[in-house]
Amino acid sequence: MAKTIICSVGTSAAKNLDVPPWKLAEWVQNHENIDSAMTEMFETFRDLNPTDESNLTQKLSAEIHSLVRMGIDTSDRVLLLASETPDGKCCAYSVAKYLEHHWPGIYTKVEPIPGLQVTDADRFRNTGVVNFVQRVTREIRDYRNVVLNPTGGFKALVPYTVLLGMLKGVPCDYIFERSTALLELPPLPLEFKRSQFEAYKEIFETIDRECFIPYSRWEQDVPYQERLLLEPLIEKSSEGITLSAIGFLFLDEMKSPSALVPFLSQQAIRDCFETLSKLDNCDPFQYLQRVCRSEEVLNNAKHIKSDETTWLKPGNTKDRYLVSVEGWRLLVWRGISKNNEGDNYPNKVKVNPATDRRKYAPFMRLDFVN
Repeated sequence: MAKTIICSVGTSAAKNLDVPPWKLAEWVQNHENIDSAMTEMFETFRDLNPTDESNLTQKLSAEIHSLVRMGIDTSDRVLLLASETPDGKCCAYSVAKYLEHHWPGIYTKVEPIPGLQVTDADRFRNTGVVNFVQRVTREIRDYRNVVLNPTGGFKALVPYTVLLGMLKGVPCDYIFERSTALLELPPLPLEFKRSQFEAYKEIFETIDRECFIPYSRWEQDVPYQERLLLEPLIEKSSEGITLSAIGFLFLDEMKSPSALVPFLSQQAIRDCFETLSKLDNCDPFQYLQRVCRSEEVLNNAKHIKSDETTWLKPGNTKDRYLVSVEGWRLLVWRGISKNNEGDNYPNKVKVNPATDRRKYAPFMRLDFVN
């Protein structure tokens, strides 16, 4: 199945240049432009075979090494998030060029992240990490089957990337230091206790909207003991209180309605394993988890509604899901392939929740299915 892989990018693509790391930015700036420097850098590893073990571990960049271990292919999307510095951009573009050269047709995109740099620690924390978290969050919202890959880039980004994976329910693949083994960190069943933070949602929304609030308002609106609890979610600047990267993540979760929990009928479980798993680019379990985490995604997926049930259509795909909502539960009655049922599937496959429950029961919580 096609993946969207989000990589933070460092400067290891320059390892074959005869240039000390501390002079790499100067080396790039001495060229006519970034593209000229990127071409020269790319030439130093263009013809290195990515299937050769010594090339992977010694001569190719950390990003390429990890992507190969992840089993990328030409159907994947790779988003390379680079620092705002000339050397960071140059390395990211050279990695993209290598991927396009050895995996013709693969989609790559390089995006420099404002604030990601190594000379100003406050700017890195207050601007760079926040922009990084916001960009990754948008990508997770917009695409299915996302994998986070923090092997390259700043080590300080790794804990934020792992936390993103936990909160957003996406896996994180990582090669530790000089290891050749890919560590796969699955999305953990981390439950966000929004009740602890809901009381302060308004003040966090104000900070997000206005960029900061004065210290006086923070101290007036938030009791001292609560300030200790909320400390990781804020940054203190000369202007006042701003959101930290973790604060942005928590606010994003607080803005989202409480998640539904998917429950699959016995027939829907069989549909997923016997029919939908055979479709290209279809992971029914991940999709159902995603629509349950976001009211916006769920509403956009609603395709054909009746009084009791709704058909969900993921997009330009062949899978369809017949669901109903009961309180905090999303009941998944059927999962069908349009290839098998045809355009008239809403009239062919029908369920009446009031009378058909015994036929489809028991419903199993998705956590226990896959």
